Amino acid sequence: MRRLGNNLLYVCSPYRGEIRRNKEYARELTRAAINSGFAPVTVHLYLTEVLDDNKPQERSRGMAAGQDILKRCAYILLGEKYGISEGMKEEITLAALKGLIMLYEKDGVLYYAGTQKEAISN
Repeated sequence: MRRLGNNLLYVCSPYRGEIRRNKEYARELTRAAINSGFAPVTVHLYLTEVLDDNKPQERSRGMAAGQDILKRCAYILLGEKYGISEGMKEEITLAALKGLIMLYEKDGVLYYAGTQKEAISN
């Protein structure tokens, strides 16, 4: 499969709740994206290091920054293993409006959403 010139991939997965587990899952998704040749952006792994997700004003600023980054990506990787959070719903809606290519991960391999067709053949 030939990729678009823009290789940026936005990793969309839950953060709140079981934070330790969710951060490890985000790392797994990021690793799978790198291994598939993408340049992943996983904002909830680093924005939460400088902003407090439990403070509404800081969470709002972090979500806005993430959405601004999302608009610059060509792909979104949907990490639905632990469900879809409210923040993810917003990101998925924006991605659909912007026409991003939606992918999912299974066993370290990325696939087009709604299919079993590999997104990248290494």
